[in-house]
Amino acid sequence: MASSTLIFSLIALILIITTIPHSMSSPVQGFAARLIHRDSPESPLYNPTATRAHLAQSARRRTIARQNYFNRLMSSGNKWGSSLISATLDQGHGDFIMQYKIGTPRVDTFGIFDTGSSLIWMQCEPCQKCYMQTIPIYDPAKSESYQKVKCGSVECSTTAYTSCTEDGECKYRIGYQDGSLTEGDIATETLMLEDDGLSGNVNLSNMVIGCGHYNLDPVEDYSPGVVGLSREPSSLVGQIGFRHVSYCIPSEDKGNRSSVKIGLPAVITEENTQTPMLSGKGGLYYLSLEGISVDGARLNIPRSVFDMTPEGDGGVIMDSGTSFTLIAPEGFGAVKQAVLDALSEFKPVEDSDKLYPFCYDDGRFKLETTPGIVFHFTRLDFPLAAGNTWIRNSQGHFCLAIRESVGNFNIFGLYQHRNANVGFDFNNNIVSLKYTDCQ
Repeated sequence: MASSTLIFSLIALILIITTIPHSMSSPVQGFAARLIHRDSPESPLYNPTATRAHLAQSARRRTIARQNYFNRLMSSGNKWGSSLISATLDQGHGDFIMQYKIGTPRVDTFGIFDTGSSLIWMQCEPCQKCYMQTIPIYDPAKSESYQKVKCGSVECSTTAYTSCTEDGECKYRIGYQDGSLTEGDIATETLMLEDDGLSGNVNLSNMVIGCGHYNLDPVEDYSPGVVGLSREPSSLVGQIGFRHVSYCIPSEDKGNRSSVKIGLPAVITEENTQTPMLSGKGGLYYLSLEGISVDGARLNIPRSVFDMTPEGDGGVIMDSGTSFTLIAPEGFGAVKQAVLDALSEFKPVEDSDKLYPFCYDDGRFKLETTPGIVFHFTRLDFPLAAGNTWIRNSQGHFCLAIRESVGNFNIFGLYQHRNANVGFDFNNNIVSLKYTDCQ
C-alpha cells in the first residue's frame, strides 16, 4: 500500500483548535510520513518464501474483501457508522503500510495506509482475543502517555463507532455480522512519525486511537492495525487539522517506498490537474466522473452509472485500500467489450489467478500497442498509462487490471493512479492527479 499532493499556517492553527485536541512538536507547515509496500523486503509483512502465485491469491482475497465491504456500505439498508458495516479487518485493507512509533517510551508499530478508514487503531494487550501479527502486540500498560477516553468528552463524541459503558468509559466496536471485528478502548496516546526528508521526526501527542482487545481477522492480514486517513474527524488527517494531503505510489520498477505528505508540502497548484471532490458517505473521497474513452472513442455509458443517488449510494470513490479500479456492471461491460474489440487480433484467455477479467498469452502482445483508456473527470481528462492498465498474472500473461464491481458503485483504485501525485485540497474541495516521478 506512497506519496505527495497558500500560506495557511494560521488556518492550520485555527483548525487544530476546532478538531480533536492534540499537539505537535513539528513545524506547523506540514510533514511527510514514509510508506512501504506490504510485499517489499523492507516491510514487516514481507514473506521471503511467497511465490508469485501466493501473492496473487493474497491480492485476490483482499480485493474480494474490499468489494464486499463497499457493497455492504452502499446497500440501502445500512447506515454509515453502524458497528455492523464499519471499516473492519475483513474490508481488505490496502497494499501500503505506514510505520510509526507509539507510547512513552516509544515502541515500533505500523498500520495499513487506508483512505477508506476513519480511525487509527491497533491490537492491544491484554488480549481477550487477538490474531497473529508480525511484531509484538502493543501493551498500553507500559506507556506513560496512554490515557483512556471518558464518555462525554470531545474525543469520544467526535470518534466514529463509539459507545459508552456504565462506568463512563468510551468504547469502540468495528465489525461485520460475519464475525470479523475489532473492539476495545478509545484512548489518547503519543505517536511519532519518522523523518522522511522534509520535517524531521514528528511527535503527535494526545492522538485519539482505538486500542483493540478483541480482534478477529479471517483474511489473515497480520497487520497490527490500520492508519485511517478518511475525511472523518477521528482519522489521522482529521485530527491533525491540516487542509492538504497528498500521496504518490510508484510502480514496481520505481521502487517500493514512498510517502504521504500532509500540510504545505502536499499543495498541488496546477489547475489542469484538478477535479472536484464531492461529499459522500463516511468521509470517503468521491470524484465526479463523466465518462470513459477507449482507443479514442467515448463509450456509450449513461452518466447515472457514475453519479451518486439522492440517498448517497453509488458514485465514484478514490480509495488507497482498493488495489484495482472497479466499475459498475453496465459501465464495465462497455469498457471490456471496447478493449476486446480493439485487440481483436489476439485471443483472450482466462486468468489462472481468477483475479482479472481476461488475459492475453501471445508473444506479439505489446503494452505500447494496447488501446488507450481515458477517464473523463469533471474538468480533467486522465489517461491511464499502459503499465497501469495491464498487469502480469502468476503465469506471466498480460491481464486487464480493471474489474467489474459487485454493486452499483465505482472505485478508482490504487493501481490505476500509480506514478501520479494524488492531492486532496479540503479548503477548495479539489482532487489533483498529476503524473510524476514518485521516488
